[in-house]
Amino acid sequence: MGKKLQSNGIWESSRFIGPEFKESIRLQQREHKRVPRTVLDLQEVQLISGLLSQSQMYKKIIQLTLYDEFQTRTLTGIVSRSQRDSFRLDSVDPFNGNEDSEWILYQDVIKAELSKEWTEDEMIDP
Repeated sequence: MGKKLQSNGIWESSRFIGPEFKESIRLQQREHKRVPRTVLDLQEVQLISGLLSQSQMYKKIIQLTLYDEFQTRTLTGIVSRSQRDSFRLDSVDPFNGNEDSEWILYQDVIKAELSKEWTEDEMIDP
């Protein structure tokens, strides 16, 4: 019995963890995996905004890296509509050809790149 009382023996020897403690441990582990939101500088925001506009105006494919609480995700498609705080990205699943669209908040975009086929010659000079 004396050995169980040394160090962390009481906790180690316990086989039962109450449901409230089990849930608390799960929440702490989940919070530990949370990714902080990236803060973009003004120049990067303007670059992303310009690329989203070009995708919508010229119907060019754009690849976006989006913030998510636990990991970033990448989407590829064409911007079809935009609103004050969000835009719609239309995409096609390369495996089955199904079309899909998703509304994305501007604040969730971390990075944007136009497809490699986009060239400066295709741009219209004002």
